Amino acid sequence: MRYVTAVGFAVLTAIATAILWIVVRFVLPIAVPIFLSRLGASGSGGIAAASMGSGSILLAALLGFVGGFVWMLWKR
Repeated sequence: MRYVTAVGFAVLTAIATAILWIVVRFVLPIAVPIFLSRLGASGSGGIAAASMGSGSILLAALLGFVGGFVWMLWKR
């Protein structure tokens, strides 16, 4: 039962890490320039773009899975 709990927690950690990575790598590069242009910063009216491959998301999910699994086994 210890390993099943650890795997379940690791899956949840992997999903959370992948979502955080998507926000950092995709949403923030688009949202920050738009937000700054709304504040009246210099260079307003520009174009914001972001791209991301699935490899980086999978790597973030793998790191989250391993970290969550190890943490859960250490915790118990």
